Amino acid sequence: MGYRYGDEIEIVIDRDGLGCDEGVGHLPDDTMVVVAGAGGMVGQAVHATVLGIESTRLGPSLLANARG
Repeated sequence: MGYRYGDEIEIVIDRDGLGCDEGVGHLPDDTMVVVAGAGGMVGQAVHATVLGIESTRLGPSLLANARG
């Protein structure tokens, strides 16, 4: 996975996240992306900025913030 803080991505939201106003999508390599500001946007493509990478027992996931 070649993403870093500040990278811009476009992601389709698969489902709502656990937190308030979060959406979850997956990159082509199946990496999960949790996007703040994308709650209620299931099925929509969202432009987001990568805020960090979190290691989980299932592998790395990205934390991102939806843009405008």
